[in-house]
Amino acid sequence: MSDVGAVRSSHSIMSAVHDAIFRWYALLGGIAAWTIHLLVVAAIVRLTCNAHRYTIVMHLATAVTLLMTAAALALSVKVLRSGSRDDTSDAEGGRQRFFGLLGVIVGVFNFALISLEELYVILLHAKRCG
Repeated sequence: MSDVGAVRSSHSIMSAVHDAIFRWYALLGGIAAWTIHLLVVAAIVRLTCNAHRYTIVMHLATAVTLLMTAAALALSVKVLRSGSRDDTSDAEGGRQRFFGLLGVIVGVFNFALISLEELYVILLHAKRCG
């Protein structure tokens, strides 16, 4: 009988870890993607002035980080929909709804930041180098 309890305990711990990673990525995935994008673009901007063929790296960084942010947004919407409608609720459902809504707001903001940085690459970068 103790083996059944150990299996249930192990399963609940793993599902709790999975849920925590799921929720935190939903909230912070967009921030991490924007940070990665900013660092990659800033690191290679001077290189692309001298060797234009590396500009594709900036476009690829944008595509990858936009996909990361879109995944975080999708997870945030899933968390938002799994929460309760009662915003004043102190139960788990109310916290999930808040967490999901905050994740959507953060994700949209970071998606916009990454997109605006891509506009720099497309419109302004070539003119500033030449």
